[in-house]
Amino acid sequence: VGNPFNLTSSVTAGVVSAKSRKIGIYEGAESIESFIQTDAAINMGNSGGALVNVRGELVGINAALESPTGTYAGYGFAIPTTIVKKVVADLKEYGTVQRAMLGIEGGDVLNMRQDPRNENLDLGDAIDGVYVSGVADGGGALAAGIKEGDVIVSLDGKKITKMSELQEATTKYSPGDKAVVGYMRDKKLKTTTITFRNAKGNTNVVKTEKIDVLGAEFKELTDSQKKDLNMTYGVQITKLGNGKLKDAGIPENFIILKVNNQNIKTVNDLESVFKSAQSSTEQTLWIWGKTPAGNARSFAVYLGDE
Repeated sequence: VGNPFNLTSSVTAGVVSAKSRKIGIYEGAESIESFIQTDAAINMGNSGGALVNVRGELVGINAALESPTGTYAGYGFAIPTTIVKKVVADLKEYGTVQRAMLGIEGGDVLNMRQDPRNENLDLGDAIDGVYVSGVADGGGALAAGIKEGDVIVSLDGKKITKMSELQEATTKYSPGDKAVVGYMRDKKLKTTTITFRNAKGNTNVVKTEKIDVLGAEFKELTDSQKKDLNMTYGVQITKLGNGKLKDAGIPENFIILKVNNQNIKTVNDLESVFKSAQSSTEQTLWIWGKTPAGNARSFAVYLGDE
């Protein structure tokens, strides 16, 4: 159900071809792709609309289409409600999504078996599942005893056959929650209890902070962002509304590294410098940082009344 080409309340019908489909439209180590694939026509204007079953129950939110032309060509994709409900609840309560991280890198066993480059890789007796190719330092998987070479086959009793299923299964958890992981090691099925952590490696609630007069929301860079951007710290502008930063020409997603010659590693650092500047005679924030593309820029933000 949606509004393609401004045709209000249009309905198309089709079948579900697959669940937990990964199509490669989102990049980054923390991205999740676990789409419902359907041949019910999804065109521009359908995104954000409802995918419902024959009983009229919401099962997904239309999100993408696979097409060489930009219009419907047979394949549409929706985000399952198992993910959507958790995201909505987190946004209402915390202002940002509470992502539960396993702390592993890996791939689908089935795909790895079919790749001739992995002929010397010992995948044991596992037919499917998620092969663990790396375990993050300080992550929940490492603390639970999961090692490189293990194959994850279940999460709290739910069978796991591929990475997209594992990612979808973890979305219902929050940092601090526990789950039983089933995995194969040395051709034996083992289980362990994992405590999920957030992207910073702890179980604290992650909140998006807002400083009203600046008109923006901020978050600290995650470990994967630091690695991708080749930075060791920084605070990113995640949402830019009307306020002092927008007036100064600072763009959304800008990464703040220094303010008034002080390194900004946390949102608390930014708040501290902001309060000091407010009470000073100059009342100015001299901000230096980089865009996500790596371009260095600086701005002067006057905090007083114009």
